[in-house]
Amino acid sequence: MAPYSFVICLSTVFISVGQTSVHIVLQSTRFISALPGDKVTFDCSMAAGVSVSSYTMHWYRQDHYGQPIQFIIKEYDKTTQNYEAILNTKDNMFSLIVSNLTAEDSSTYYCAASHSQAFFGNGTKLTVLAANVTLPKVKILPPSPKEICSQDKINDKRSTLVCVASGFYPDHVSVSWKVNGVARQDSVSTDTSAQQDKTTLMYHISSRIKVNDTDWMDLKSSFACTVQFFNGDEYTVDISKYIE
Repeated sequence: MAPYSFVICLSTVFISVGQTSVHIVLQSTRFISALPGDKVTFDCSMAAGVSVSSYTMHWYRQDHYGQPIQFIIKEYDKTTQNYEAILNTKDNMFSLIVSNLTAEDSSTYYCAASHSQAFFGNGTKLTVLAANVTLPKVKILPPSPKEICSQDKINDKRSTLVCVASGFYPDHVSVSWKVNGVARQDSVSTDTSAQQDKTTLMYHISSRIKVNDTDWMDLKSSFACTVQFFNGDEYTVDISKYIE
């Protein structure tokens, strides 16, 4: 394993060209689900004009958010345990094959290219299924009366809506908001990762958005939360009914 101090220094996933941030290492697949005993392949490629031959390519894994990133294998290494690295200079790609999957292989896998410094991809999360796939239940909670009546309203003329997705498996979801049909990313705070109930194995996640009081009190306003599941299905709830 690479020293943690070294790994932490390599957390940058892009470089600056002029005033534009350009991703160097590309991992187009965000989520993968598989069964115990299966074999999966993780692929990464390089940005246009960047060659894998100019870097030393590595694979890492991070089991949980906030934990140290663990080195797995680099280009030309011999196959170790159930890991195999394949460098394809012709197609400018670097792949990792993980075979004979077990629950312990569930992790987020990062491709990295190093030279004088290192650049990481955005990661691909693998879940080795330990339970049946279960769809999320989604609901939106309106602002609480306590918040609406708070003295802080003098300084902050906004209200908080909370979107809750629960009872789903695996934990491959993303959450987004729309206000009056327009996508919103500002004033949005989403849990870093879904939390698991150790008894049921099901997950839950929440996302909060602050909206202007004038929008919240407008009967024509709409507030929609969409949860995208790992298979691409989307589940949308609109809270407009609460203010009709």
